[in-house]
Amino acid sequence: MIVNWLLAVLTAMLLILLYPHFSLPILAPVALTPLLIACAREELWRWRFLLGYVAGVVYWAGLCNWIQWTMEQHAGVSSGVVWFLFALFCLVKAVQMGVFAGLAGPLMRRSYGPPAVAALWVVIEWTHSY
Repeated sequence: MIVNWLLAVLTAMLLILLYPHFSLPILAPVALTPLLIACAREELWRWRFLLGYVAGVVYWAGLCNWIQWTMEQHAGVSSGVVWFLFALFCLVKAVQMGVFAGLAGPLMRRSYGPPAVAALWVVIEWTHSY
């Protein structure tokens, strides 16, 4: 069970490494693999959702850590409020990764799993703008 949580956090870290500052796009084809393995091993939807949710929180916190500094320095928001808003941002955005993980687990056990999961990821990505 603990291995699944480590796999979820590993996915978040690999996704963070794709973006500027690290710029390792070579990791893109394998970044979701640890989370998908963890979700395929987990039977219960709520645990798969939580694995994805934890990965999402870590991912958004690592990817968008500039938001709290920008709000504090340029918007004049107090430090305590900024951290509350940033945590809220990460918690809300992580729901998308949680839904992805919850739905991807059963798909990974099927013969058509990889293309179905890829399509699911694209659909989840479309929801980020809303």
